[in-house]
Order: sequence, then structure tokens, then C-alpha cells
Amino acid sequence: MVGRNADPPKNVTMTFSELNRKLLFHGQQEVTDYLRNSPLNRFLYKKFLGILSASGIEVPMVTLFNEIYYQCVRINYDVDPGVDLQRRYWAEEATWLHSSEGAQLVFCAVWALLCVKREHSFHEECFLSVLAPYLRNSAFCHFAEDLAQELHASSISVPDRFPVMTCPVSEIVPEFSLTKEQDKSFWGYNDPSRAIIMDAWQYTWANVTCNYAHSVIEKYVRLYPDQDDQLKLIACMKEPLYPKKHPEELCFLKELSQRITTGSFDPEDHPLLPPTPSPETDEEEADERLFCLLLEGTEESRNLDLAKRYREERDALKSQLEEMQKSHALELARLEAEYKAVTEDLLKENGKLIHWPSKKKPKPLPQANTGSNMLVFSINDVVAHVKERFSKSAGEEISTMLYRFALEYGVLTEETFKLIDSIMPAIQKRDLPQQTFEFANVSQFNNNPGTVVNGS
Repeated sequence: MVGRNADPPKNVTMTFSELNRKLLFHGQQEVTDYLRNSPLNRFLYKKFLGILSASGIEVPMVTLFNEIYYQCVRINYDVDPGVDLQRRYWAEEATWLHSSEGAQLVFCAVWALLCVKREHSFHEECFLSVLAPYLRNSAFCHFAEDLAQELHASSISVPDRFPVMTCPVSEIVPEFSLTKEQDKSFWGYNDPSRAIIMDAWQYTWANVTCNYAHSVIEKYVRLYPDQDDQLKLIACMKEPLYPKKHPEELCFLKELSQRITTGSFDPEDHPLLPPTPSPETDEEEADERLFCLLLEGTEESRNLDLAKRYREERDALKSQLEEMQKSHALELARLEAEYKAVTEDLLKENGKLIHWPSKKKPKPLPQANTGSNMLVFSINDVVAHVKERFSKSAGEEISTMLYRFALEYGVLTEETFKLIDSIMPAIQKRDLPQQTFEFANVSQFNNNPGTVVNGS
């Protein structure tokens, strides 16, 4: 077997760097794929724009993102966490990018992202402890520190676990993978060229899997959820191995294939962790599973009581949160309307002294069309109806809507604000519990807690 630290054979069809990226994170083709629906990536993009132009680094932005996320994923698949960082990470990245400064920038960003994470794996802790001395000697040390501080101070979240992005298995299987019939006609029985390429391919797999370590192989196989893809990947690992030279490796790969075929291969690396429900999973079913996990091991009757109590607390908190969100939306709409009204008043005052350029006019108020069936209500009619008929929750939503309309149509008078603000107090006053006493004669009631006088 070719050792991990041996010199690579010539004519390697796929290097360690190429194969490992295809397995763990092959990346995106366009930087817009990273920016879409990602506040974190948009924040990083703006930071990189300045540093790339100032430092003269000629690394495409999409390549920079690909490498940052590849390294974040790779760390947790490293069988020697924190060992020989200079050669296996720093120098390898500089070679891949053809830029020493680009490699420094990549690991500065990786360090910042890992620092902001809420929890670290053992691999990440080892990586951070060894990476720190390299960053102190980097020209981008201050950039890394500022980036970590800004991410920590902002509301932007960093993934707890960076997701892998595997390429299709067909892109990993090399072109020289032939059937036996093709093999006889193309290579011949003892073609030395095939032996050279097979040795090169075996060298690459030996580096990626730590000399075909069983646990490492299983980790990479688990990257592909489809059973057929798992078997194809194992066949790709087996291809450069010779029965006489690699009997143990071939035996393990055969046994692993049988486990996959019979369904006895665990799909997860950590089967003891509770599964994360997919977005399509029904919320109530997910809650039930969570209750079962939390209450496992206690008495059945106590389980039911606790589950009921947790559900009640959950429902109460959900209701409270919804009320807070509606109230907050109403307050924002009110403040926004007041702010715009004050701004327009100030602009009118300034307009007496300075001729400002005209801006886009607000939408005109809808006018009644006598020739159509359209109904137009005044805000007074709407407010009066809401006060009389609507609940507190609905009143908040209607108030927010009226503030939005007031902004949209430019109706920003103080009378409008007072009218909208009167909705919630009126509803609260209407819903207060009241007691009514009906007596035929006033003498029947005496407002004295100690004495009640009944009429004759």
C-alpha cells in the first residue's frame, strides 16, 4: 500500500485536494448562489470587496466562498485534528489558490466564523488552538479580529454545523473505470500504463481515507444518502486495490457493501442524537416526538401530566408571542406615520426658504365612482365599526393597516393619528367586565359592605 506521507506517483488523475473537495464541498459556480437568502454571505461579501481591492488579491469571489466553506466542513472530517496544520491546510490552500495571501484570507475568515459559533466540536477546538499563531503573523490579522467582533455584535447567525455539498458519484468515478470486457480490449492483460494509473488512484484514496481506515470510509460513504450511490463509491474505492496487496481493505469494503445492501448500515454518524424534523414534518408530530424524548424513562402517568402541562405552557407562550408581534407591528406603523408627518411639516417650512426638487407624489386617495359598483368607506366609518365589533387582536391588525394606508396615501394629519389611536382604548374599555344591578326601588340597595337593606 502507498503510505499517506509517501511521494505521490506520477500522472495522478485526481489529487487529494480535488477528490476531497468533490466529496465534502465541491462549491457553487456563481457567487449569487451564495448571496441568495443568506444575510451571513451578503455580510461577508461586502467585507471581502474592500479587502480584495486593497490587498490586490486576484482570487475570484466565488472561489473564496467555496474555499471558506470547504475548510469549515473539512475540519470535522479530519482524522488528525490540529496536526501538521502548516502543510495539510495552510500550504495546501496556497497551492490550490496559487496565492499565499489568498490562503491567509481564507483562514482568517474561517477563524472568524468558528469563533462566533455557539458551540465547538473537538476538531474545531483543536483547529482554532493551532491556527491562532499563524494568524498573528498574517497581514490580515486585524481583519480577522474585526470580522469576528462585527459578526458577534450583529444579529447574523453562523451555522452550528456547516453542511456538506457532495458532487454526484459519477464525477468521482474516473474515466479509466472500465468493465472487464473493455479492460481486456483497451488495456490488455498486463498493460503497465494501467498499473501506474491504478497506483496513483490508490494513493489518492489512501490519503483521503487515512490508509483506508474503517471509520473514515464509513463517514465518506454516509455523505451519500442513496444506497446505489454508496455502493458505487465503495466500488470506486475498491478498483485500485489488488487482492494480494490489500486483502484486509477489500474484505472490509465487501462487508460494508453487504451491510448497505441488507439495510444494516446506520445512515447517521450520531444515531443517539434526536433527529431534526424536516420543514414538511407536521408541527404537532414533531412536538410529540420531542415530548417523548424529554420524558423517556419516567412513569407513564407522570409523562402524560407533564406532556399536558408543557403543551399548555407552549400554547400560552405562542399566544403571548403573537400578541407581542401584533402590538409591535402596530407601534412601528404608528411611529413611522408620525415620523413621516413631522418630516413633511419640516419640509413645508423649509420650502418657504428653499426650493426643493419635486419628489414622487403619494398615491391619490381613491375617489368614489358613481358609474361603478366600487364601495368607498371613510376612515371614520371603519374606525367606528372596528370599535363596536372587532376583538383586541383584530383591532391591532386593523390599526396597523390604517397606519400603512395613511403613509401610502399621504394622509398624515394629527386628526387621522388620533382617530386610529382611539381604536384600542375603545375596544379595551368595551371588553372590561361590568356588573349591572337592576332594582325596582333605590332603597333596595345600600352601598355598605356590612349591611344590605331589603325593600318591604
